[in-house]
Amino acid sequence: MLVRSWIKIPNSYKFYKKIANKQIIALPIVCDCSKRQQYRSIQTTVFKNSEKNVNRNVINLSGGITRNNKERNQKSPHSSMSSEELLEKPHTDFGVEHYNELLQVYIANNNTPTASSFIQQMGNVQPNLVTCEFILQALGEGGDINQATEVIANMKAQGLPATEDVFNSLIICQGKSGDIQNIQEVLMMMKSLKFEYSVETCTAIARAYAFKNKNEMVLNEMTKARAKGLQFQETHIMKIVKTLASVGMYETIPKVLKFLPEEILKTPSISPYMQSVCTFLVFQNHPIAALEIYKCLPIPSFGPKDDQGLHGRSLVRDCVKASLPSSVISLIAQELMSSGRNPIAIQNACEAALQLGKVPLALDLFTRMKQMGMPLRPHYFWPILLHTSKTYGEKGIMNTLSTMVTMDVKPDYETIMLYSLPYVSFTSPQNLMKKFQDAGLSATTVLTPMMETLLNTGQVRAASEICELFQGKVDADMLLRPLVKGFLMSLDVKSTVHILEDVTAKATDKGKDWVGRFLCVFMQHKKVKGDLSDFMAIVQALKDTSLKISTWAADYCITRLPDNYDQETIDRFREALIAITDERLVDDNEMFVEQMPHPKNMNEESLRAHLSELEAKGMNTRGVLRKLLQQYCRENNLPAALEVVDKCRKEGVFLSAGMKAAIFDLHVKMGELDSAEIALADLNKSSPNFTLDEFKVIDFATLMVYRDRIDGAFELISEQSKRRRVIGGHSISMNCWRLLDAVAARGGAEQTRRMFQLLTSLRYCKPTNSNLGPLVRAHLVNGNLEAAVKEFVNLANKYGKTPLKHELLCKMLLAMGDGGSEEAFAVNEKTNGSLNKLVQTVLAADKKVHGPGDVQLSLIAALADVGYKKTLRKLLLDPAVKFHPDALLRRCERFADEKKVSALVTIAECVKDLRHLQLGDLYNMILDVYKREDNCNGALSLWNKMQDEDVTPSQRFVSNLCSMFSSNNRDIPPELATLLDKQSQKASTRS
Repeated sequence: MLVRSWIKIPNSYKFYKKIANKQIIALPIVCDCSKRQQYRSIQTTVFKNSEKNVNRNVINLSGGITRNNKERNQKSPHSSMSSEELLEKPHTDFGVEHYNELLQVYIANNNTPTASSFIQQMGNVQPNLVTCEFILQALGEGGDINQATEVIANMKAQGLPATEDVFNSLIICQGKSGDIQNIQEVLMMMKSLKFEYSVETCTAIARAYAFKNKNEMVLNEMTKARAKGLQFQETHIMKIVKTLASVGMYETIPKVLKFLPEEILKTPSISPYMQSVCTFLVFQNHPIAALEIYKCLPIPSFGPKDDQGLHGRSLVRDCVKASLPSSVISLIAQELMSSGRNPIAIQNACEAALQLGKVPLALDLFTRMKQMGMPLRPHYFWPILLHTSKTYGEKGIMNTLSTMVTMDVKPDYETIMLYSLPYVSFTSPQNLMKKFQDAGLSATTVLTPMMETLLNTGQVRAASEICELFQGKVDADMLLRPLVKGFLMSLDVKSTVHILEDVTAKATDKGKDWVGRFLCVFMQHKKVKGDLSDFMAIVQALKDTSLKISTWAADYCITRLPDNYDQETIDRFREALIAITDERLVDDNEMFVEQMPHPKNMNEESLRAHLSELEAKGMNTRGVLRKLLQQYCRENNLPAALEVVDKCRKEGVFLSAGMKAAIFDLHVKMGELDSAEIALADLNKSSPNFTLDEFKVIDFATLMVYRDRIDGAFELISEQSKRRRVIGGHSISMNCWRLLDAVAARGGAEQTRRMFQLLTSLRYCKPTNSNLGPLVRAHLVNGNLEAAVKEFVNLANKYGKTPLKHELLCKMLLAMGDGGSEEAFAVNEKTNGSLNKLVQTVLAADKKVHGPGDVQLSLIAALADVGYKKTLRKLLLDPAVKFHPDALLRRCERFADEKKVSALVTIAECVKDLRHLQLGDLYNMILDVYKREDNCNGALSLWNKMQDEDVTPSQRFVSNLCSMFSSNNRDIPPELATLLDKQSQKASTRS
């Protein structure tokens, strides 16, 4: 039923951004509220304020002119009920505003109500003028002239005045019912009652003519209105366009769009409201009408860095989301591309289809791209491979690869290696190779990635077999490291040598010393440092073949031999290499030449040595000095950084603005406020146009706050924000939190609030739980729990966040216990004093934001943290307390991350013999904390406690505890060692 779908009240484009990520069965409906010029997105299950202010002349049906300045706009309380549930709740009191909201839902969904039944359903609630207007509007959109006449008669009987909206609804009703000749009678009545001809009335007349397919009359009416000096706004024009589209009068739409305001017709970018109307039209199966809206706007001009696929992207994406045929989507895309509005519209459509998992549509669009002569890339098919692998497994992979071949798209290395082979079975590599060939792929395409996959898993023999059996080229360079890895895993010398023979014969580049390169890569492996036997086994096996290596490769291997081997081993190593060396082989591979690393890859020692070398040669040292300065700044080595700066000044090396900014930031990190100010002044003097990054500004302001210069911090942030476009974001959020926390600690609540407002208004940060926390902490610092609770409630109501909830609850629970006494806490809880009321206030705010389940968890966590075991046990035994065990487990995991062992122990003692949590999970968390701290005594105490309480430890617990004792050179308790042996024996028996 459409009533349960999302309803769009113009002008909210965000609504369509929301539904774009959902699979929609019902079409989204748009209702018109143009007179309010206010556009918002609502969910029909939530009733919101919908009444209108009527502060204008209204006409009484009896003929007299009255003045009605009474405001009819009433706030409608939020409700989570649907429209049906509203009428099925006789025990619930609803006002007229709720029923008015329901009527708007009917209007938005083109649902024509029965007026008498609706009034009867309202029961004792008296309909007002707004109710009658909405009923008439719904009846007018449905063309029910009989019911509309009855409603007007009832309005007259009740003495309700007629408004312009009433007559406009009558005009639309006459058009929808087909009696357009009666429109003049309505207009004459309006004229007799002193109503002026307005743009709203003209819009209603044009829509009425449109319902009757009177194209010329629509245009004539709009022309007449313009001649009278009336100006149509985009809301009026879009109403007429939607009506024309609903009756299929597409040819009239371009003419109607010419009546848009001139500023809109001269602006290439589409407004959010017009874009939302386009989305509505697409989902109503009128994409051509939506395209006409784009076509009425000027063709955009693109700069070299502009996104050329932005204009019209939402139109083609909406077409994809609405599941329109590929022929229609390609038609829309071709029009956008040929007109120059979006050169990559068809790619936008393909991207949307892939993102939404519409594989058949994506393949159809690929075919149309090919027909247009546009190139298809292998990576276009990667999402399809992932999708088909999940749906059809190996068969889906093969079908997709076959489709790629059919479309003349050759799968590349990444397509096979990353998006095909991980989703197929390697039970029989030879059969798998044949499957790829049956799909139309050549052996050359698949051979290298298949061999690499097999070698990485140690299946050297299987890799050797497919390389020998299937004729194709291989990328030898891609196989060197996997071959070393595979050999070390399998120690299959024979198969490794066979692969070297086949690779040398089948390499795409046969002019390289691939055997020598393999040995060079082998020498880079860490195993060579302690054991040469595997390397020598390969070399000895090579002697029996015709394979040789170049002198470059031999020299490289000899020079890479570690120094820990004796002379005899070195001599045997050299002789073995010489025996397989052929001087006629030439390979100028870069790995054979030792090169000096680039300064950006040097450490401090290398940079200093390189600097000395450059100074000795009289060469430019600026680059090295800059890298050295950056290195010291990263290491927070201020003395060494200042030494480099002095060296630069003595040698006349120019210090760039970036280098000076790095020095300034280093002073800030070291807490040297005066030096930082001097460095900043020097930076501003030498480079007045240089802009500090946001992190440095916030960090400097934080330092000023800690030095009790809070006003200076405000001035700094305000001044710096004028010189930049603040980006903000998640990365700087922690810096903003540190600044706010500093203000909370050094200043007061008012200054903290001012700083938060400044940072959020300048877009440095957003109101998150962490950034809102200092606003509450500013009161906790002074011990003012009442003010802290008040601030907490205000933030919860304003932002829907609960900052510092756990800390606030713990503070109050401790205060109720006079510092931590559970007996005193129990007494204060029964007396229901001020502190207990504060706790209830915090929990009520938490319930409003997160629901009742979170309230129980919050209280459990706070009681565990303060150690009130009796109260916590009583709470857990209460059958009325309900929460999800996984949520409590996550809370315990957080305690473990925070290393709060006492809280975990409290929970473990209180949940014993209950089903809320497994004790084994809790003890594993406690042991993990002890292990992170290397607290063997605590771990041993935990083990003894488990023994006393007859808690059976898990295999993971025993293993971790034994490894902890061993790594810390502690004796393993005999009973623990016995238990470990038993578990090991059980595991070996099962295997």
